[in-house]
Amino acid sequence: MASEPFRVVEPKRREKRNGFRAWIARVLGRRTRRTALLVGFLAFICLLVPRDPDFEVITLREGFPAKRDLIAPFQFYLLKERHRLQGEQETAARAVAPVYSVDPDMKPRVEALLDSLSGPQRADQLAREKGSLGARLRDLGMTSQALRLLAAPEGDRIVVLAERIAERAYGDGMVPELESARLETEASGASLEREGMRVHVPWEKLHDVETVRELAWEEGARAFPSRPEAARVLQDFVAAVVQPNLRFEASTTARLRSEARAAVDPYEGLVRKDEKIIGSHEVATALHLRKLESLRAWSERSRGATTWRKDLLALAARLALISFLIAGFLAYLRWNHRAVYDDVNQLTLLALLTALVMGVGWIVVNQFRGYEMLIPVTVLSLSAALVFGQPLAFAATLVASLLTGVVFGLGLPFLTGSAVAGIAAIAVARGVRRRRDFYRPMIVIAAAYAFAILAMGLVDGAQGIILLRRALWGVATGFASVFVVTLLLPILEAAFSVTTDVTLLELADLNRPILRKLMLEAPGTYHHSLVVGSLAEAGAAAIGANPLLARVGAYYHDIGKIDKAEYYVENQSSARNRHEKLSPTMSTLIIEAHVREGAEIAKRERLPQAICDAIREHHGTTLMSYFYQKAIARDPGVQEADFRYPGPKPRSKETAVLMLADAVEAAARSLSDPTPSRIRGVVTRLVDARVEDGQLDECPITFEDLAKIRESFFPILTALFHARVDYPGSPASEPSRRPDRSPRHVEKARLKIDHS
Repeated sequence: MASEPFRVVEPKRREKRNGFRAWIARVLGRRTRRTALLVGFLAFICLLVPRDPDFEVITLREGFPAKRDLIAPFQFYLLKERHRLQGEQETAARAVAPVYSVDPDMKPRVEALLDSLSGPQRADQLAREKGSLGARLRDLGMTSQALRLLAAPEGDRIVVLAERIAERAYGDGMVPELESARLETEASGASLEREGMRVHVPWEKLHDVETVRELAWEEGARAFPSRPEAARVLQDFVAAVVQPNLRFEASTTARLRSEARAAVDPYEGLVRKDEKIIGSHEVATALHLRKLESLRAWSERSRGATTWRKDLLALAARLALISFLIAGFLAYLRWNHRAVYDDVNQLTLLALLTALVMGVGWIVVNQFRGYEMLIPVTVLSLSAALVFGQPLAFAATLVASLLTGVVFGLGLPFLTGSAVAGIAAIAVARGVRRRRDFYRPMIVIAAAYAFAILAMGLVDGAQGIILLRRALWGVATGFASVFVVTLLLPILEAAFSVTTDVTLLELADLNRPILRKLMLEAPGTYHHSLVVGSLAEAGAAAIGANPLLARVGAYYHDIGKIDKAEYYVENQSSARNRHEKLSPTMSTLIIEAHVREGAEIAKRERLPQAICDAIREHHGTTLMSYFYQKAIARDPGVQEADFRYPGPKPRSKETAVLMLADAVEAAARSLSDPTPSRIRGVVTRLVDARVEDGQLDECPITFEDLAKIRESFFPILTALFHARVDYPGSPASEPSRRPDRSPRHVEKARLKIDHS
């Protein structure tokens, strides 16, 4: 007897110890992945940081006045205009002749073929069957009539002429396509590699299949003036036998043309030392920007090896500022959005969206200088608002704008424009619940961009035409940002296991096939799910959770009951209970299987991860007390753990509310006299029981939240299950229609609670 308590307590201690170890491993794994994500993000930013010279060049924008004088610190050459330089490079590349190499095996192979056809054995060889020379010529396109003429006495003359033409073609060189090769370049000929030497050959001296055919026709017309069919046979024979012996060397040609492009001088003109590049308050033009780009290029070329320390110090200072911004944002997530902070998938999604914005920013800064408003910060703003909510989206937009500004040295105009457009995107995201709702954000974001650009341009005194052009680019960015979000959103939801209200609203359609199947095959469960959906939605709204997610999760939480609907009491139309003839253990296996089968159906139907979590967690590890008590009556030694649901316990507010709504709906439905006070008592008792059983230990829910959830349940349950007044003479007043308080009714009520 003394060892009995130890035997009972020790497994619990071991279970707690193993659970603690699993929790430690999970936390360490999460921290490792979070650290790896942070390091990778910082490495990506390091790649984007521009290697700026000692002077500032990116604050000058075309059409805007300069804020200070800029004087050339040394003499440098002016870069050519980009389109002009590209044109000269292409001209230089086209002037490079294509390179061909000689195939040494082609000429001997053709000569051997022609030699085999010379002499009296020609007719015999052409007459042989399969696998012979005749069959080979037929495969090359020679007709039977041509072969007969070739086997005739005139064939000797045809073969001799073919040998002469082949000698001439291979002596000069024969290419596959002469005309297309000439059109591809502006060179007067081709470069021919022979015996290790490269020789220039004019196009007029080269041959291809067409020129060889023309040459054969001329020779045949002279040799057979009265027999044009013999000239045509000679033409076909030469075209079939004489193949090109020059191979186009694509890699060598591409290398030579690349070298020709690189050899083009990218500079023109001269800017002397101490020459004024632009004066203070002078409006910048394209020439001013070109001078600045030239100054930057020459500064990079003239940098010495001793400047690496200064560059490293500047990079370290910039990275310190970036790290401070990221650390502040992570602290904000930890304090205000702990679920996002703990979920590495969601952190990765935020990092990916920020990296997308900064990657496009790198392209804009390097290719479209002066058009910083093209950086799509609103893609991050709108996506984060739809996925994570408005408060987090606002913080993410602020941090992404500051990071982009710090990395690329962008000033107040960019930060102001990004903030205005980002706030507009976040503000209109609340109403986006259907695909067609994206039109309103598109217009609002475009208008916000235009307003910010015009306002900041007027403050800086930009020229009207330049200002209008920038505003139009901003409008285009607004439209493009929303379009990109509509394309990205389904991909992000699938890749990172997040669910937006757009998808949830689509899943809330009761005409979806799986819900219609639930209605037809398990009507009691279907009605139960609708009521639970109303309760869960009210409870989630009361505590600031996602009401739509709670309602949609309730719609699908019992889809695992479809296959064996008759084993669940809400679907039993008669008094007969299928569990009466089953053992408690078998009944438990059948009932708990609906959680596993529901998760499998959800996976098959490709439901979001949040819905799958609702299916798996809505029972937690609660005890099926009806079957447990029934089993104890048969065998007092049964284990309680064998009669509990497999779990896991609820890990979010929405699944916790769903668990409570599921339980109280079944309990309230089982009341024989559902007065408001009795409903209140049942709700309070069930909520307290779930808390005492530890079912809510793993979700971020407080006792204050539980009180709000209880209060939100009462009005709905009272309206649904209130007692009716028995009017004299009505069917309800007859004894046969009064509430059944028989043992069978009580047993069925307890079974209903366990099933739900």
